[in-house]
Amino acid sequence: MLSSNKIILETLAVLKQHGIKDFILCPGSRNAPIVHTICQVEEFRVHRSTDERSAGFMAMGLALTTGMPAVVVVTSGSALANLYPSACEAFYQHVPVIFISADRPQAWIGQMDGQTMPQEGALGKMVKMSVSLPETDTWHANRLVNEAILEAQHKLPSGPVHINLPLSEPIYDFSAKELPQVRKIEYRETLLPQLEPWNAEQDVTDEDWSNSVLILGQAIPTEKIHSGVLELTGMHITIIGENLCNQEDDLYTNASNIDWSKMKPVDRVITIGGHIVNKELKEFFRKNKPLEHWHISHDGSVADLFGCQTAAIKSDFNRALNGIFRDVTRKPQKLELPLKEKTKEISRRTALIQELFNAIPPTSLVHLANSSTIRIAQHAKLKEHFDKTLCAKQRPYIFCNRGINGIEGSLSTTVGIAMAVPPCRKVFAIVGDLSFFYDQNAFWASPLPQNLHILVFNDGHGGIFNTLPVPEAPDTSRQAIMGEHSLSAKHVAMLHNIKYLEGEEKLQEFINSEEITILEIKENGKRKGENPP
Repeated sequence: MLSSNKIILETLAVLKQHGIKDFILCPGSRNAPIVHTICQVEEFRVHRSTDERSAGFMAMGLALTTGMPAVVVVTSGSALANLYPSACEAFYQHVPVIFISADRPQAWIGQMDGQTMPQEGALGKMVKMSVSLPETDTWHANRLVNEAILEAQHKLPSGPVHINLPLSEPIYDFSAKELPQVRKIEYRETLLPQLEPWNAEQDVTDEDWSNSVLILGQAIPTEKIHSGVLELTGMHITIIGENLCNQEDDLYTNASNIDWSKMKPVDRVITIGGHIVNKELKEFFRKNKPLEHWHISHDGSVADLFGCQTAAIKSDFNRALNGIFRDVTRKPQKLELPLKEKTKEISRRTALIQELFNAIPPTSLVHLANSSTIRIAQHAKLKEHFDKTLCAKQRPYIFCNRGINGIEGSLSTTVGIAMAVPPCRKVFAIVGDLSFFYDQNAFWASPLPQNLHILVFNDGHGGIFNTLPVPEAPDTSRQAIMGEHSLSAKHVAMLHNIKYLEGEEKLQEFINSEEITILEIKENGKRKGENPP
């Protein structure tokens, strides 16, 4: 039997109508009737997590992988506040996550009642929409839930939303037999219009593109630029990217391979997609500002990354690139990029990541954790395979939380990714020690996906902090800044009954493992003045 509360039934029925299936449920009393009802709906896929902060990132991983919104359900009070880190990340990555919080009646807020706080708007500017549902008006509730779903999924860019659900006593009446038939509001948008000429007074000639650069930013796998469009683009302009762009890597030059000290200024830069990791690239264009910087995005947002943006273009990436280059018929001389000299001196971590990339199946998904790990992985090349069935190149997808670059949620996001794909597809996390131990509550997920493979580089502190220009400090200061510790992932693995391996010689066994596995690589921590590889 389902909850008899009409607003709960209306809310869940609308979610079902929109085809939303994945729910991360967190324990609590006020949200118990919502949780119970979700568990009774056959079409819903139920996942559980005790840690709300972790649950938010799991939902993000699910949504990233399925392309559909995932829902997190929490109880009232501070449980909602624990969702803020994942809301921030989902907001800046444009990931459709729906946060549902149970709440006390408005009359009891601030009256010393248990688990009460002002919950509407509690996630602030890090959600696209926050609504608090009425307690009795089902028509109003229906409209608000529909609006929230459309805002999360269809109104580009996608992003998180918050639905607050106040519940008055009695809340434990379970007499409804099924969800009601409800209204679904659909969102439709006409095709984007053809791009207008950039300058109506002057035709763009082939030569105008010879000193231009196209930079591919972070993109999720569903934001694939059609190979034909990239090939057309590549005939006319130099293309720079990173592993995070998830495009065919033979069409662009990896930013990590460029010798930026020998790079010459350019006239025009076009950026598409999300975040760019390479610090040298950003520093170069901030110092040597191009005459024009166009940024192409789904929402036409201003992204003045280099301090010289001249155009914010709202468009689908493929349509925009087609529009820009459709009239360029002759292949101009492209900009020559100065490449770094190849050296045998390669960091130990990079070599191991490269060995991993060479051996993992092409259907794998890889989540890079925070900071140094992301930067190091840019130096490794993903191995492409030609799929005869699809008649197309295939390589593993790369994910990472670069929305606001926080340490939290790296493992939880990986767990969410693993939840969303068939067990036969392996999911690899490459994570540093601080990110790993900070987010170890991700292993509370139930059931824990068995296709998880977690590679932990443990040097006893946060390696990225070696680069900070701080004076020589006493032990107490260094420990606080660096997050120094003597922990081992072995104990985490034992706690959660996870297969544990140690040492780089176990890498192949780690890759071949058919169950959730942690491989820990212990390293001597670098100290002040030593940069991460």
